[in-house]
Amino acid sequence: LPTVGQNDSYAPLTSPTDEEATFSISKRGGTETVTLEMMANDDVGAMRRIPLRLGRAAAQTLYRTVFDFIKDNTVLSFTDDTTALFTAGHANLGTAALNPDSLDAALTRMKIQTAYNTSTEPLGLVPRFLLHPPDLWRTVDKLVNSKNGEPFTTDNDNNPFLQLKLQPIEIYYWTDTNNWYLVANPSDIPTMEVGFFEGNEDPEIFVSDQENISNSSMFSADKITYKIRHIYGVGVLDYRGFDGSTVS
Repeated sequence: LPTVGQNDSYAPLTSPTDEEATFSISKRGGTETVTLEMMANDDVGAMRRIPLRLGRAAAQTLYRTVFDFIKDNTVLSFTDDTTALFTAGHANLGTAALNPDSLDAALTRMKIQTAYNTSTEPLGLVPRFLLHPPDLWRTVDKLVNSKNGEPFTTDNDNNPFLQLKLQPIEIYYWTDTNNWYLVANPSDIPTMEVGFFEGNEDPEIFVSDQENISNSSMFSADKITYKIRHIYGVGVLDYRGFDGSTVS
């Protein structure tokens, strides 16, 4: 803010420009059929668990969709930026394995990220989450939680990473054993958004099981048909809240 002198009028501020992030929704779902013979010959309890398992499948699909966006270094959909999420041009890409030095370097990269359309206004972002594959859990635990000196050294200095209160998130299905990522607190900067069609966050499950309705699968073929539908889109709102280390 500029200084306002005594008796002077307040001058208009320079309105910042903005960038628009866009993404499209996709429809996900399918059907599962149970025949009359299956109901007669199998445990009815197993049939009753079908809707529950469909719901869990929808939850896992959403989970993977979000974290695949990071793992696959997806191309952004900004009005003026259609490069990958992690690039040298975004100053948010590292190549070193996870250790105190590489974590410190990633922290610095995120802290000195500058606001949109300026190179002189550092945002001072601090990461909130550390995303990692299962293979790195011991390394992550030492870095994040060690209270007996600086991690991976014989020094008695305090662990400098404790003050960050980083929250590790282990992505169980990631198969790359070395790559790791930092994500800022979404309350400090927009990170990623999941947009649900008409606000329906939960998947919809439909059942065709009426024998007295001519277009029902139960009427035509003695089958109960379940249909699950989940419609949403995922997009990154600002790359500055992300830092990724792709280790060769």
